[in-house]
Amino acid sequence: MSYSRSKFHRRTGSNPGTIPEYKVSLLGSLGVGKSALTVKFITRRFINEYDPTLEDTYTKEDVIDNHMIILKVMDTAHEDAENLERYLRWSDAVVVVYSITSKQSFQRAKTLLQEIAELQKTKEIHECPVVLLGNKNEMERYRQVSKLDGAALAKQYACSYHEVSAAGEYDEVEFVFHETVREIKREQERHMPLTPLFISEDKTLSSPIPPNISTKDRTRIGTSPKPPKVLPKRPVHSFKFFNKGFKIF
Repeated sequence: MSYSRSKFHRRTGSNPGTIPEYKVSLLGSLGVGKSALTVKFITRRFINEYDPTLEDTYTKEDVIDNHMIILKVMDTAHEDAENLERYLRWSDAVVVVYSITSKQSFQRAKTLLQEIAELQKTKEIHECPVVLLGNKNEMERYRQVSKLDGAALAKQYACSYHEVSAAGEYDEVEFVFHETVREIKREQERHMPLTPLFISEDKTLSSPIPPNISTKDRTRIGTSPKPPKVLPKRPVHSFKFFNKGFKIF
């Protein structure tokens, strides 16, 4: 696996070759751990201190379900409506992050989900998978947002819900990013055009072909229309009536 870090405005275009590329943005209040989650996924390391005003993108080659992919993760820093629209247009999926130790960050997550829904309706922005993610669950003793509240909010906006810790196990953080990519794939598959099914109009029905018929005769029989069945004429009886009884001819 390999990864790289670059500023958003230096982001490259589509990747060469046939490796699919997916783009995910992390949104949420400052200090909820967006940078820590991103770096944990990219490097497997936990770093506690970041500059919250920097907006970076990270690129990582990864394997999901035995398929090589390229995942670009944007660690966002700006919360105004103009930048939110920019994030949505760039992303294949968004992860809205809050801290379970902060009711204020949870309220901001609610607002973000509402703003995302409105932008997708009014700005004709493509609908993409949205994930609600509660971070810092290693700090259970300081919890201010319950799991029930998180799950209820996710249900309200029809998005998936997870709780993790950027300071905890790497596998849990990896699972969230991998599940997000799987949701992107499912969304893309739902919008794939269906392959039309063509049925030949000259297809005819035929009676079963005996096994001892040659290949040439099989072809002739299989492609020749079945002759119409001719029903034998039934005899017609004539009746003549006389004054004294009747006779049949």
